[in-house]
Amino acid sequence: MISIAISALVLCAATYLIARHEAEISLPVILMICVGVNIIGGFLGIMIGPFALLVTVVLLAWALQKFCYLPWSKAFAVTGIYLVTNVLLAFGLRALKS
Repeated sequence: MISIAISALVLCAATYLIARHEAEISLPVILMICVGVNIIGGFLGIMIGPFALLVTVVLLAWALQKFCYLPWSKAFAVTGIYLVTNVLLAFGLRALKS
């Protein structure tokens, strides 16, 4: 649960850094996007394995374009930053757990 909250804050910060003048940066909207993408990505990861990462990238970029009004190029840039920080967050939380 804490990782989704941190991911939402990271996505909000990345959206602000990339497209502060073009995007609607609202924490509740971005939190709903994070929760939806994480749930769908988790189910797809169970069903189709590594192919789920590609679907998750496209889904997150589409959600940012649709709900935060980002252009496609900036949506994919924010998605890239989000995915890199999510991987680092997962490794960091796993290291804390050990």
